[in-house]
Amino acid sequence: MMKMLSSVYKYNKFLFHTVLLMLGLFFTSCNYWHDDQEGCEAHLRLQFVYDMNMKFADAFAHEVKTVRLHAFNQNGKLVYTKTEPVERILADGGMNLDDLTPGRYDLQVWAEGEQRHEGSYIYKGVDGDEGIGKSDIRDFQTLVNREDKKVNHDLTPLFHGMMKNADLTAVYGQTKTVTVKLTKDTNHFKVVLQQLSGNNLDPADFDFVITDNNGYLDYDNSLLADDELIYPAWSKYAGKAGVTSSGDGEQTSVSVAVAELTTNRLVTGHDMRLHVYEHSTGKSIINIPLVDYALLVKGNYNKAMSDQEYLDRQDTYDLVFFLNDRNKWLATSIYINSWRVVLSHTDM
Repeated sequence: MMKMLSSVYKYNKFLFHTVLLMLGLFFTSCNYWHDDQEGCEAHLRLQFVYDMNMKFADAFAHEVKTVRLHAFNQNGKLVYTKTEPVERILADGGMNLDDLTPGRYDLQVWAEGEQRHEGSYIYKGVDGDEGIGKSDIRDFQTLVNREDKKVNHDLTPLFHGMMKNADLTAVYGQTKTVTVKLTKDTNHFKVVLQQLSGNNLDPADFDFVITDNNGYLDYDNSLLADDELIYPAWSKYAGKAGVTSSGDGEQTSVSVAVAELTTNRLVTGHDMRLHVYEHSTGKSIINIPLVDYALLVKGNYNKAMSDQEYLDRQDTYDLVFFLNDRNKWLATSIYINSWRVVLSHTDM
């Protein structure tokens, strides 16, 4: 009998201590105390990735300098906005959203790279306290800044990001991280003119422009109806190019005219055109559809990629044109990003 009582006592003592331990774990757990206990805070971080490029590698830290975030509720109304430099985002392990009420949101981002021209863009939509609860996601469009339909300056690199129904619900005692992917909208063109005769070319003798109605971007980065914009060359200069003689293999240096131009997003189906004119007479020397030419060098290894994805990944284009001694384009071939493209016809 005494043995039985002793066993019951030991069992009850074990049960008692087990219950105490479980109660202790319960009352000290993050689920019970929520964020009132140190170490149980819920954190939200938003990270950004820019790997929509031809290297398929994240270049966010290198290319992006400032991020503008807008968060919208399920009714499309603005509930949160934040603008932050990338160096702060990287230092915090992501954009700190601890002041955002946890939930599900549609996220929209406009971001800029190294400043090339202050005020390159006009951002629509009212953000900040004035826009909270009032501004709609469809209000946040972006215009390329222009004067009389001319963009007489280089463009600061522009990036866009969008994530629908982002899960930003908090987990107590943990850091919840969500990643938004960015697409670069700006494109840089370098146009080189070279005379096959070897005569020197003066860049001032030529006018270079790109035309397209691609200066008005909707909140989702699609193009809206816009005036046809003129993007003149923002830089022109003389350069040197090495030419190897087909006879003796000797390499000589010839003078070339170089122009640099920057445009907004390239989109399939748009008639973006490069024009080169003789400055003194206004005579057209070159007039080509740039989107079509850009896709000519998409390459065999990228054929599975959609045309629009290729245009969004590729952001630099080098084009070399050869002129005769009367400054007429010899429209039999062109070099694009070091690819020689042989043209079967010249009807542009």
